[in-house]
Order: sequence, then structure tokens, then C-alpha cells
Amino acid sequence: MAGWKQSGEVDTFNPKNLYEYINGAADLYLTYDFEELKVVEYQNEKKASVTVDVYRQKTPLLAFGIYSQERLSGAKFLDIGVQAYYEKGFLNFLTGPYYVKISAVNTGPEDQDVLIAFAKKVAENLGPKGSFPAILSSFPVEGKKKNSEMFISKNLLGYAFFQSGFTADYGLQGKNFKLFIIEGRSKDECRDMIEKYLQAIKSPRKEITEGRYILSDPHHGEIELQWRGRYICGILNLNEASLRLRYLKLFEERLLKK
Repeated sequence: MAGWKQSGEVDTFNPKNLYEYINGAADLYLTYDFEELKVVEYQNEKKASVTVDVYRQKTPLLAFGIYSQERLSGAKFLDIGVQAYYEKGFLNFLTGPYYVKISAVNTGPEDQDVLIAFAKKVAENLGPKGSFPAILSSFPVEGKKKNSEMFISKNLLGYAFFQSGFTADYGLQGKNFKLFIIEGRSKDECRDMIEKYLQAIKSPRKEITEGRYILSDPHHGEIELQWRGRYICGILNLNEASLRLRYLKLFEERLLKK
């Protein structure tokens, strides 16, 4: 970068010592199979500094997961890597299996331009950017809050047997609610998850078949699920039955197109 010089050596962190750099936040990164972090600082003649943190996760999906955990929906979004967002003093972006966080100090009115220039150069050096997980296109568009999609790597809804899944926030007709989708490895795995869920919430329902489930969860209230093949879709925090049914049908239609 013209006008900027590297200050000091590149620091490298692994799963065993990541906490030395980000303290308690390391636990969250480790749940998304963090592999390595490289940190480097740059300075210019005006004593401004830029720090680049490059987190490498095991897969692009897991990189999206940790990125989605920290993404600020109200930030300014940019076309760098798969996606980037900027707020005064920092710019974070997702590309391939990398989650990159760039921060700046004393850059003044040039803050945004400086961070964008660094981000573009780093993204170029990291290779193919990839894309968002394809399954995100299964979420119905109507009412979906922009940039609210998340990947939860473990314990979806707080249950270990649900493993991982995707969520998105919605707002419609004055109601705020959440949709989620679990992609199992097989139909049998989804059956097993449904069976364990019914046992966990002490549901009186014994028959386990593909289709709709309206259930009372002690932690989440009334939940409606739709199980079809390798997919389990669901809705949280929405009491209106007709609206729940409408969204589950939309979910199923979009999944059938995959």
C-alpha cells in the first residue's frame, strides 16, 4: 500500500492461544472451527495506523457463520469479497474461508477510503471469494430483514441434537419473528432429530412422519415445524397460525427448487 509501511512482525495465533488476542471472544470463534489468525499493523507518516486481522476458519460456511454472528445490520455494506460492512474506524468482510477485520486509528476524514483500499488489497491476495451459502436462497423474501441471516454451528435453539442450522429475522404486519432451517445429512437423521425434540419437550405426539408439527416448547413457546426429506423448517415467535402456514408453504416451495 503506497504511503504505508508494515510496523513490526506478523503475529500468528492458533486455537490454543487465540484467547491471548481476543480474550473471552475466542470461545465463539472456536465453535466455528477457527484454524489460524494473522495480525499485522501498518503506519503512515501522519502517525495513522491500520491493523489487519485475518481469521481463517475450516470452511467458507464456517467463516460465514462467525461473520454472521458479528455482522451489523445497520452498517454500510460494500461489495468487497462476498460482502463487507463499514462503520467509522473499522471494516469487516467475508471472503472464502476467511473473516477479515480491519481497524484504523487517526485516519480522520480519509477513514473510509483508507479502509476500503486496504480491504480490496487483502481480498485480492486471499484468492477466490466464493459466495454466500446457497441454502440462504430458501428463505422467503417477503418480510425478511436485510442481512439478518445467520449460520448457527451448534445447538440450534439450545438443543444439542439439532446441531447446526440457518436463521433469518422477519418483520411483517407489525410482527417480528424468526425462521430457521436445518439441513440434515439424510431423511433418517432428520427423523432422529424430530424424535429427540419431541422427547425433550415432552410432547404427547408419538407419530413421527414427514409434515407439519405444531408444538409447545418450554423455552420458545409455540413452534411450528415442517419436515420434508433432509430439511426441517420452522418458525419462532409468531402466534398467527395462518401466517405461519403461509411461510412454511413458501419455505417448502423454495426448497423444492433447489
